[in-house]
Amino acid sequence: VDAVVVPTQAMAERLKELGVTVRMEVVPSGIDVAHFAAGKRDENLRAQLGVRRGERLLLAVGRLAKEKNLELVLRALAIANDASLKLAIAGDGPHRQALEEMARAGGIAGGTRFLGAVGREALPDLYASADAFVMPSTTETQGLVLAEALAAGALVIAADAPQNRDVLGGAGILVPPAAEPFAQALRSVPAVRENAEAEVARTAAQLFAGTRQIDCMLALYESLLRPARIA
Repeated sequence: VDAVVVPTQAMAERLKELGVTVRMEVVPSGIDVAHFAAGKRDENLRAQLGVRRGERLLLAVGRLAKEKNLELVLRALAIANDASLKLAIAGDGPHRQALEEMARAGGIAGGTRFLGAVGREALPDLYASADAFVMPSTTETQGLVLAEALAAGALVIAADAPQNRDVLGGAGILVPPAAEPFAQALRSVPAVRENAEAEVARTAAQLFAGTRQIDCMLALYESLLRPARIA
């Protein structure tokens, strides 16, 4: 092929390791930044999720599958042993029953809500109402939920992996993918998010604007067409 498009530099490096030698262009997948930036903190929503005043809401979003590594968050929450930390998990999938059983066995079922599939229209307020968004997966090619959370101004705590590092660009907190470091990060989640920190997250999310993705792809197409036009 004349070019390969990858969403993160980490994936470009992985393809090089596998022997791909052709031109590679890093073009992050786009999201509707404005849609997620419109999210508002909703105290009624927090109350519906069992979060009382002074308590902190953690949020995970994604398909409930083994490779998403949500066990890490459940183990960390159990180790943190802090009743003021509540966890909401938005999404569904084949691993849900195992995760629910793990929450019960770890003594954290009372503070953990499995929301099932959540409509796209409800996600912005959900992100904005959380005190921290948690991303335990180390197997994503990009992790669009990270970009969505940034656009909503959320504090992001993610497992330290090359692709997560690429997406966050310094806007979130990277933690070794082990239960004790994650538990320590969860304990340190502030009850009040500083406006300046939220703006840093929203600015980082601009990298994933759909219009930017279009511009990058058009530039790539033009560069590939140019030799033919010159000839």
